[in-house]
Amino acid sequence: MAFKDLMKRTMTFGIAAQLLIATQFATMAEAKMISTDTAISGQFAETNRAVLLDELQRADVREELVRQGLDPAEVEARLAALTDAEIQQTLSQMEEGSAGAGIVGTLGTIFIILLVTDLLCLTRLFNFTRCVR
Repeated sequence: MAFKDLMKRTMTFGIAAQLLIATQFATMAEAKMISTDTAISGQFAETNRAVLLDELQRADVREELVRQGLDPAEVEARLAALTDAEIQQTLSQMEEGSAGAGIVGTLGTIFIILLVTDLLCLTRLFNFTRCVR
């Protein structure tokens, strides 16, 4: 019986100590309402950061970085340190650059097609060409 009482006291003391320790380190949670725009912009920022890091993982991009004397690991660290606004600006510059190259390429292709059709006497658009007949 004495052993049983000793075990009960030990268990009671142990549980009381655990509860005391658990309540000492508990912090109060703070909840606030956030707007939908704030929640969405945070999600977009993470997505944009992931897009940039994915672009950096491409082999041709890494080769170009090494060719220019940059360490890809250092570039990744610098990308991680960019603010959300800087990342958005970088992505918009990348999109403008690729969109401009697409327009120039399209215009060049159209010019070559028209030049070939002029040379084959199918059209007569350019004065500097002569038919091949």
